[in-house]
Amino acid sequence: MLKYVISSLFVSILTLSQASAADKIKMYFNNEELTKVIEIYSKATGQKFIIDPGVRGKISIYNQEALEPAEAFNQLSIALATNGFAISKQNDVMVVKSARNVQRDLIEVSSEVPSVFPQRMYTWVATLKHVSVLDLNRDLRILPSRDGEMNVNAAANQIIFTDWATNLNRIAEILKAVDKPVDPATKKLVDASRRHHGPSNGPAHKGPAPKHDEAGKAPEKQ
Repeated sequence: MLKYVISSLFVSILTLSQASAADKIKMYFNNEELTKVIEIYSKATGQKFIIDPGVRGKISIYNQEALEPAEAFNQLSIALATNGFAISKQNDVMVVKSARNVQRDLIEVSSEVPSVFPQRMYTWVATLKHVSVLDLNRDLRILPSRDGEMNVNAAANQIIFTDWATNLNRIAEILKAVDKPVDPATKKLVDASRRHHGPSNGPAHKGPAPKHDEAGKAPEKQ
């Protein structure tokens, strides 16, 4: 099974949490600018950020008590995702830009379903065992979020999803439910339905089309 990981945000956050375990972060913001929230988190943890000029928006986060750095980062990642922005970890720097642009950056790639948190863009390579990826690609194109995308590798019966971690977990549950052997009775029913509704349904017209008079009416049969 294809399995390779470019980078792991989750591991980096655990490391960050261990380094700053004694320091909690106050995450209470009322309609605050996203860049300001990032700045406060950066000052509290020492984490480096590079923010794309297009990152704009406001968010409200209400926590009555200070949070551990890992949980604070989870909430920061959700706040960014709510506004359509994501984080790409490049060495020891967190780069923040639009989710669509982050897809083309250094993000995690794996054949394993990602952890739900922190919220991030992630590429998951799913290999199906019983269902054709071509059928799923046709019937389930609505699975990705507005920021996500899906492509197929028909030769290996794989679907390549790039999307938010939370939505990939939802997609994984759906695929688990549909990627099952089809029992003979169901297959027989499906085949019969396809024959009934297929292009051969009903006799095809043969011969030249009937001629019409100037009024557009077909001549009456003698």
